[in-house]
Amino acid sequence: MCSIVCGSNSNTKASHTSTTMIVTPAAAAAATTTAASWLWLIQLIPIISAAPREDAAPQVKVSVYYESLCPDSRNFFVDQLYPVWVDLSYIIDLQLTSYGKTRELSGDGEQYEFRCQHGPRECASNVMLTCANHYITDHYLQVDFAHCVMRDFQGTKSGKLCANETGVEFGPIKQCMKSSEGTQLQHQAGLLQATLSPPLDYVPWITIDDVFTRHQLHEALRNLREVVCDAYQGTKPSFCNLELV
Repeated sequence: MCSIVCGSNSNTKASHTSTTMIVTPAAAAAATTTAASWLWLIQLIPIISAAPREDAAPQVKVSVYYESLCPDSRNFFVDQLYPVWVDLSYIIDLQLTSYGKTRELSGDGEQYEFRCQHGPRECASNVMLTCANHYITDHYLQVDFAHCVMRDFQGTKSGKLCANETGVEFGPIKQCMKSSEGTQLQHQAGLLQATLSPPLDYVPWITIDDVFTRHQLHEALRNLREVVCDAYQGTKPSFCNLELV
């Protein structure tokens, strides 16, 4: 407690006159009621804060089927997907599948062999990204890692560098991609993609809330932000109003 009274004159003698305050029963009761009211409001604050917003709506499910060395996939990741994700991730349920026009040549339930549109390097990089999805448990870091790999466009050469950049452990991903586990996970990715209707014939292939239309694909490639915001049923976030540069 400060010992100096602001605005006082050090040469002025302090008054020693005592003052007696009389509190009536009515005033005491009123004070008790007021204190109880404030206590009730303070206890209510966490409940109000935790309550869901009235305009809360389901996230928009955006599913992207892509190839790690496909120029069109890279352009979409860098120019559309990642900027929109950074701004609107809280209204997006993003699912990434690095498979595309991969062909499964053989498999025995343990080991599978694939042929990819852009060669063996792409197959290896696709598997790396699939393993990353499996071993990176933080969804935001999954997307950061995939974006880094797609941005650098060097396939598996970017794995360790992108792991360092995004702060994820590369060891389990590397072990996965070099073992039968990686090809098994990639086989599962192929089975997931095989459920698409209509089947994929372009990369990247984009569905919104599990629905595909050709018009929607073209619009998502051009302005994903607009597509996501149009699909969102809640109050539109301010980031929906940004214009394309």
